[in-house]
Amino acid sequence: MAEFKAAQGAVASEGDAMTTGKECQNLCVFVAELYNFQVISCQLVYDVIRLCIKDINEFTAELLLKLIRISGQQLRKDDPLALKEIVRQVTETIGASGKLSVRCKFMVESLTSLKDNRMRNEMSQNAENVARLRRFLGNMDKRRAVGAAEPINIGLQDIRDIETKGKWWLVGSSWVGNQYTGDTDGPTALQKAQKDSDNAEMERLLKMAREQHMNTDIRRSIFITLLSSDDYADAFERLLKLDLKNAQAREMMRVILHCSGQEQAYNPYYTLVAYKLCSYHNTYRLTMQYALWDFLRELGESDVGGLGRISEESSSLGANVPLRRIVNLAKTYAWLVDKQVLSLLILKTVTFARVGEQARVFFQVMFSTLFLLHKKQSAQDVQAVYSVFQHAVSNPTMCHGILFFFQHFVKNCELVSEDERPIMKWGCKVAKQAIRSGVGSTSFDDM
Repeated sequence: MAEFKAAQGAVASEGDAMTTGKECQNLCVFVAELYNFQVISCQLVYDVIRLCIKDINEFTAELLLKLIRISGQQLRKDDPLALKEIVRQVTETIGASGKLSVRCKFMVESLTSLKDNRMRNEMSQNAENVARLRRFLGNMDKRRAVGAAEPINIGLQDIRDIETKGKWWLVGSSWVGNQYTGDTDGPTALQKAQKDSDNAEMERLLKMAREQHMNTDIRRSIFITLLSSDDYADAFERLLKLDLKNAQAREMMRVILHCSGQEQAYNPYYTLVAYKLCSYHNTYRLTMQYALWDFLRELGESDVGGLGRISEESSSLGANVPLRRIVNLAKTYAWLVDKQVLSLLILKTVTFARVGEQARVFFQVMFSTLFLLHKKQSAQDVQAVYSVFQHAVSNPTMCHGILFFFQHFVKNCELVSEDERPIMKWGCKVAKQAIRSGVGSTSFDDM
């Protein structure tokens, strides 16, 4: 480590020694290969890259190109956001410097190609060679019964601070007291403020979870994950990382539907999270079906099938369910049916001829939303609506009930504006054509 620290000092220096010989280039290749074989994490490699882009010249451009060729694909995979930020910094630095050499321009193009996932053949070939060698080394470990080790998560600053904060690779030589030597009032205060802020946010989320009757650790974990994620893709990844099994995993969909129903206005965020999960595994689609049946039973439709239980939010049939919850869930199911991660066959146990008032509103909002998603009425819209109803023709009884409901409650739906009613009639017509073509019966002509 002492030799490595001395070598790192050479990389960091700005004298002529830095630009002579191949020592710095060899050290960068050494660091990149250590990273490729998971000895160190991407933190040290990105620190070296940041050091190089502070002063872009022929020599630093050469170092950057070597790092990109050797470890570019793995860097993009491990931390694409850091790579994006580095490309931004390089662009700003180049904009300030003005004139650039051909070598520097080539380096910038390589970085941009790496960020945009346009890998050159040389990068791809090197990544394949590394993967082959890693498999070979992994098989050697299996024969020798050597346990897998995590990459060392260090940065340049950790190497620079060996004398003041201890030799962290030796047990007992780096102790917490060393972290506070010297002038550290600023960072310590910042860290404390950040910790206090994180604790306050967690307390707020836990309080909301209690208010929303998240009465188990699993439900609370799902709830907090949903509300603390950056976007629906982040929420999807974090929910999967909870590593819930069987019945625990099915709680995800029920918590998502609960949160969606509690919003004052429809929030597509929860619908997109549900879409990602339903696209991921059939278990979640099945749970959405059972959750819908439970909700319809809660609306008073006691003959609708399901798991034989009422959802936890209510224990009585025909309870007065808030209108916002009915509308939000209807729009959620309409969007999922339109994207065909759910089929209209989830309604196979519904008796449309005698639905109650609350269930009627739910289905009016659901079908009207389904049609309004294709308000342009283009050829693609016709095909999308046609396809949704064509997949339901395997249950003629349900199709007959849907067309009956369209005739009496959707064609001239009072829940939509006058301008939108032609869209309702258009949607009902397309649905009828799809059902007739599939069922092959003339019994629908008078509907």
